[in-house]
Amino acid sequence: MATWQGRTRGGILGYKIFVFLLKKLGLHVAYFVLRIVAFYFLLFSNKRYIYFYFHSIHHFPFWKTILAIYRNYYVFGQTLLDKSALLAGLDTTFSFDFDGEEHLRKMRSGGIIISAHTGNWEIAGQLLKRLDTPINLLMFDAEEQQIKQYLENVHVLKNINIIVIRDDLSHIYDIKNALNKHELIAMHGDRFVENSKTLTCRFMGKDAPFPYGPFYLAVKFNVPVSFTYAMKESANHYHFYATPLYTLSKSGTKVQREETIISLLNEYVKATEKIVEKYPFQWFNYYDFWKIDE
Repeated sequence: MATWQGRTRGGILGYKIFVFLLKKLGLHVAYFVLRIVAFYFLLFSNKRYIYFYFHSIHHFPFWKTILAIYRNYYVFGQTLLDKSALLAGLDTTFSFDFDGEEHLRKMRSGGIIISAHTGNWEIAGQLLKRLDTPINLLMFDAEEQQIKQYLENVHVLKNINIIVIRDDLSHIYDIKNALNKHELIAMHGDRFVENSKTLTCRFMGKDAPFPYGPFYLAVKFNVPVSFTYAMKESANHYHFYATPLYTLSKSGTKVQREETIISLLNEYVKATEKIVEKYPFQWFNYYDFWKIDE
C-alpha cells in the first residue's frame, strides 16, 4: 500500500532548479517549459491514485480523467513555480482576493491555522505579511533543514519559523512557546505518517483517514482555529479563503474532549470538501489517500 512518507516531492534540488529557472527565464517562460514537464509526468509517473481521484471521486470518464491528470500536473507545477518566485523575492504580478481575512485578524492572542494540500498555501504569505504576526509552520519533511538553510541564503524567510514534527514530541513545547507569545501555528490537516494516530471520516463520498494530531493540538491548547486555503484562479491571480474561527475548550471529561476533536475534524472535512469541489484540479495528494489498496 502506498502511503505518504513525510516528505514533499522535489526537496532542496527542486527549490534550486525552480529559483534558477525563474531568475534566468522569468515566470511565463517557465510556465511554457512546464507544459513539457507535465506531459512527461503524464506518460511516465505512477498515476494510479490521482486516476482514482478523478475517475472514482469526481466520476470523470476515461479520456476526461487523462486530460484532468495532465491539467492537475501542470497546475501543480505552476504553484511550485509561483511559490519559488515569491519566496525568492522575484518581481511578480500576482493579485489576490481575500475572503475571511477579518477572521485571522481576530487571532490577536495566537491561534492555529489548518490547511490542506490543495491550491498553494505558501502563496498566502502575502496575507500573512499583512497580518504582521509571526507564523510557525509545522513540517514533517525530512529535508526541512536543507530547505530552510537554502531559503535563508536567498533571503526569503522573513516572518516564518519552521517547527519540525519529531518523534519525541519536543515540537509540542515549541508550539506552546509560540502560542504563549501570541503567534500563529500553521499546519496541514490532511496528511499523516505511517503508524501515527488517525480518525476516519467520510470525505468526498468515501471513507478516508485523517491525522489526529492537528485537531488534538487545537483542543489541547484551547486556541481559536481557522481553516485556510489559497487557490489559483488564473496565471496571476489567487483567491484566499479563511473560515470563521472555531473557539474550543479543553475542559470537560476525556470523552467530551474527544467529541470536540471529532467535531472539529468534521468541520475541517466539510470546509475542505467545498474547496475540492470548487477547484477539482488542485488536489495534490499523490498517494493512497482513500486507502484503496486495502
